[in-house]
Amino acid sequence: MSGIAHRLINEKELFAAFADGDEAAFRQIYHHYNKRLVPFVWKMTRSDEITKEVIQEIFIKLWLNQADFKTIQHPTAYIFRLATNKAMDGVRKIAQDTELVKKLIVLHPDWTNNTEDTIAFNESQAMINSAVNELPSQRQLIYRLSREEGLSLEEIAEKLDISRSTVKNQLGHALRFIREFLERRASMFALLLFLYSNKK
Repeated sequence: MSGIAHRLINEKELFAAFADGDEAAFRQIYHHYNKRLVPFVWKMTRSDEITKEVIQEIFIKLWLNQADFKTIQHPTAYIFRLATNKAMDGVRKIAQDTELVKKLIVLHPDWTNNTEDTIAFNESQAMINSAVNELPSQRQLIYRLSREEGLSLEEIAEKLDISRSTVKNQLGHALRFIREFLERRASMFALLLFLYSNKK
């Protein structure tokens, strides 16, 4: 059994049968991938509830789009890419919750400096700062001028004597790096904080 833990026997034939509507093939695919997807999704969401919802959405989408597997060459890569997208959708959905967002930026009226939430906020901010510190020097400076000092793209360009398009490009790279850094290493709290703080 250990030799096929991450490999399906007759994978091509199984997905071909699934593409033709074979329910038994779908059940086999479900049992095989469910065991791998649960820990994969949980690492991104850090939430049992969201993970459960994401897994359900993945298999519903697979069943509804089963005919696509007649042309998909790498089903495992497709399924895990779908899982990544669905997991991030789940995280962004939470970030849109007004009360949670207020809590994340320490605007909730019930918060005090002694709460566990404040500790989580401070730790999350430190994680974001760690990501920023790993940016190349110019990219880091542009990020800080934009997000910490509130300067516009034009103001940053003038201050650094570079073009507006360069500022925009470098800021985009910085935001993408920080987001990916948090997705790989941080808690969901830190990722939510970053997503909200950079909603522009």
